[in-house]
Amino acid sequence: MIKVRGLSKSYDGNLIFENVNFDITKGSTTVIIGGSGCGKSTLLRCINRLETPDAGSIEIDGENILAPDANLDQIRRKLGMVYQSFNLFSHLNVMENMILAPMKVSGMSQSEAIRQAEELLALVGMENRRYHMPNQLSGGQKQRVAIARALAMKPEVMLFDEPTSALDPTMVDEVESVIRRLVDAGMTSIIVTHEMRFAKNIASNVMFMAEQGIYEHGTAEEVIGHPSKELTRRFMYRARMFERNVTKDDIDIYSLCSEIRQFALSFGLTARQSRGIEYLCDELLLPLLRSDKNGGHHAVVQVIAGENTADYQVILQFPTLAADPLESDIMDEMGRKIVSAFTKSLKSEKNAEGLWEVHAEL
Repeated sequence: MIKVRGLSKSYDGNLIFENVNFDITKGSTTVIIGGSGCGKSTLLRCINRLETPDAGSIEIDGENILAPDANLDQIRRKLGMVYQSFNLFSHLNVMENMILAPMKVSGMSQSEAIRQAEELLALVGMENRRYHMPNQLSGGQKQRVAIARALAMKPEVMLFDEPTSALDPTMVDEVESVIRRLVDAGMTSIIVTHEMRFAKNIASNVMFMAEQGIYEHGTAEEVIGHPSKELTRRFMYRARMFERNVTKDDIDIYSLCSEIRQFALSFGLTARQSRGIEYLCDELLLPLLRSDKNGGHHAVVQVIAGENTADYQVILQFPTLAADPLESDIMDEMGRKIVSAFTKSLKSEKNAEGLWEVHAEL
């Protein structure tokens, strides 16, 4: 359905990607992953001709959309696009957002556009918000309306550019559920995302972008589950890791725990595991940092989601401590019991650099 050959793109002489080649078959779901700045969103925008590549070809149903005589308006009607930031018209209510393009672009009558809008809003669970203004909707609700609005133009392919990245973690599932419903119905989709759990569960194939091109391409199990190339393995490991440096003077336990929860929720964090992380920070990390009256203590906090996403490992590294942190009298007996109650295992050891670390499994 989509054939990309030899695609290259640069900005101001800086190469973004070159010689990109891939095919998208009808009914497939392709997920594009990679680090920030690797060209994921740029590639998606090239497919929709919102960006013009420097070289190569993009064929949609056999038509080269980069040809000088290509009918871009006609081609774009085959492609629905959903952005990070919703892009709803703020001065129009939900129904007005839904019917504007079908009436203006496709020549649909108002009654027909309203009927279609009601069906699509029901599909995404927003039928009861049809007359709400965008500022009356949550982020997840806005994104669901944005998906319904894209579907109103009856596209053959849906392009999703990090559709959940601007959302609170509690709203991610509702948008992912809508996308999964479309995919299950056979909608050809290309999705740029940083949500690895979602990518693994939904993708027919995955493209990992690195080193100015497609570095590894295969099924979700091959690329995400068992990557064969070194950079992909490193990326997947880093994607499952949260890391922060904290010091006595600037630590905010509530903010830190909130950040960890936002990271871990995408991997299925349970309420009990969340409490365990809070107690580790509150009963162990904070007292040890505060114990230094000169303000020199600092720590590195790491949370690693296992490949089995029911498991989490928390590592607290203390570069300035000379003694075993778990043997310190700073941590009282009650705090020790609370932490132990919410962890599967808790131990301290020196790493290869001779620095004390506390390892906890949740």
